Amino acid sequence: MDMKSAFLCGNIAEEVYVTQPRGFEDPDHPKKVYKVFKTLYRLHQAPRARYERLSTFLLKHGYRRGTIDKTLFIKKDSKDIMLVQVYVDDIIFGSTQEKTGVKNLKP
Repeated sequence: MDMKSAFLCGNIAEEVYVTQPRGFEDPDHPKKVYKVFKTLYRLHQAPRARYERLSTFLLKHGYRRGTIDKTLFIKKDSKDIMLVQVYVDDIIFGSTQEKTGVKNLKP
């Protein structure tokens, strides 16, 4: 699964300011900057914020983080083993049961 807006869904912890985008300058205040509350493309905090949000969701829903590969999440129950592998803006799902899959990740 390729996440088209992967880096637009995270929150950032530190204060970040950006200049006014070209074409969207405020004519009354051309030197003002904007405080960023959510991640943006090309913001170096975006990948980490996205990973934190996704991993928090998976851990909350019974997955455990891989010991060696921290981007691998595993959930075991009596009938199934489900795997979620996160890589940049891609997610790979795997399961030992054919009927299990993305539908079981929905909250």
